[in-house]
This record gives sequence, structure tokens and C-alpha cells, in this order.
Amino acid sequence: MTPDEIIRLRQELPCTMPFNYYTDRESAWLLQALLREDAPVRVLRQGRLAKLLDRPLVKPLTAVGDGVIRRADLQVLAQADGTVRYDSLNSATLTALERAFDLPWLDFELSFSVWGNSNWHWAQTSRPGRNLVVQLNFPGDHAALLERTVGLQDRGKFECPQHPVRRTGRPTLAWARLDIDRNNGVALIEEIQSDWLRFVRYELDDLRDQRPRSRALRDTQAYEAALTARYEKVWPRAMLLAALMLLRDRLGIAEVFYHQPGPGAALKHCRPPVSLYAAVPKAFCFEPTREVPPFLRPKRRKHLSRLPKDKPLFWKMAF
Repeated sequence: MTPDEIIRLRQELPCTMPFNYYTDRESAWLLQALLREDAPVRVLRQGRLAKLLDRPLVKPLTAVGDGVIRRADLQVLAQADGTVRYDSLNSATLTALERAFDLPWLDFELSFSVWGNSNWHWAQTSRPGRNLVVQLNFPGDHAALLERTVGLQDRGKFECPQHPVRRTGRPTLAWARLDIDRNNGVALIEEIQSDWLRFVRYELDDLRDQRPRSRALRDTQAYEAALTARYEKVWPRAMLLAALMLLRDRLGIAEVFYHQPGPGAALKHCRPPVSLYAAVPKAFCFEPTREVPPFLRPKRRKHLSRLPKDKPLFWKMAF
């Protein structure tokens, strides 16, 4: 993206946005976003969305009723914000909604930044230009946990100054880098990444080596255990859902691409964790494709031609 495109985009976005995440929220959101209309459950079970039907939040909608799953019911579960008229809901949707309200809610906060410069190889962007960064910042109760264990003043130990994280306010748990072509309604998710948990573990390793009997080690162990239990499995799903909701619901993007592990590493000159580019998009029902985001073809024609001829180049989701 050009600097002008980034500026125009950021002018449309607030400084911060609330983003609540509860277990399985992505299942309901993906179903309502990818379904064009109400659909028979038996038909859905034959396609790529079948895996979503048995997720805990959605399953009550398929277990009873007339065998049809309704987009309106899914939208209620995807936006379970307390504004729903309960007298308009059937019993299955009410059961599912009550389940959602009983789950732990993580009140994340989204903020936005910019990534990229003239040295685009160093910045690991797929083409020259810049990315919009969506920062997934810790829930409000994280500050109390941090203060109770390692101390608020130690925040800097778990942040990389070269990475696109928030410097003030709530710390950044994870971020997504997005390359967006609004004229054609297409976006590429360049990466989702998190430093914080990894850096806490680096700190633990150092303390075990250098101060094995210290209170700092015990406190950091307690902090790491709490973080792992609450966020390790959650952050990739919450981050990807936040990015997709922003792209589709806020910016009107119709097609979203996501890197495959091998081709993505070749185009960005990096070796990120394979699971983030294999298991995570697959769980979100992205489809493998040899199609290339249109804005990449002119800039990376030579490099794209060198990629394997018999394997998918990207993941794709079309709304």
C-alpha cells in the first residue's frame, strides 16, 4: 500500500476499538459471513463448512429445529453483545446465546499502526509498500495480573522495539499485518504474530540460568502459567477473527488471501511458524488456491513464476 492509501484508511478508523472474544465466536461469524442464505444442515455437512457445525457455540442450532440453519441466528451468536431482542429468538438460539454468555469473555482492544519502509525485504512485505497493522491489545484485567506478578515496570522486557506493537496503553498481545486494495475489494493477510508469550519464556530461561532461586523466577513462572492458560490457544483465533471482521464488516473487502507456508516464506524472505499458515487458516475454512492477489502480480511476477507449479500458492476466503 502507498503512504497515501494508508493515510486515507487510517482516517476512517478510530484510534481504538473494543473487541470481545469468547470461545468459538469465529464459528458463528464465519458461518453467517460465508452463507449467502439460510441453508439445510444436511447440505452444509457435505461441504467445507461442515467442521463449524459441531463447534460448541453453533451445535445447539443444528441439534434441534427443522434442519435449517439461519443466518439471522448465527449473527446473534457472532455479535452476542446484549442488544438482541430475546422475544424474537427460537429456543435453540436462546440456548446457544446463554452458552455464549456463560463463557469467559476477553475484552480485547484493537488499535492500528503502519508497517513498512523503502527496505521492503527487511520489512517482510510481499511487495514494495506499507501494511496496515491491527494490534490486538490485552484485556483490561491484564494490568492487574502483570502488577501482581512481575510488575508493570517490566513491560519492556516482553516487547521488541522493532516490531509493530503499541508503546502506550494496553500492551499488544498479537498483531496482524494487512495489505489492502480497496478499489478491487481484495486484501492479503501478510502475517499474524505474537511476541509477548515467547518473550516471557525467554525471560524465564534467563532467570533459571542466572537466578535459579530468586523470587523473580517464581513470580515470572506464575505469570507465564497464567498467560499460557488464558491466551496461548486463543490469540491466533482472536487475532485472525478481528482482522477478518475489520476487513469484511468495516472496510467492505470481498476477497481475503492468506499466505501458504512455503510460498509465503519465499515471497517475504522469512520462516515463520508453519502452524500459523497451515492449521489456523484451515480451521477458519480458507480454501487453498493457486490464484494470486491481483496487486501482487505486476510487482512479483518473476518470483511467483519460480514457485511450485503443482501446489497451492495462497489460502483464499471469498465473502
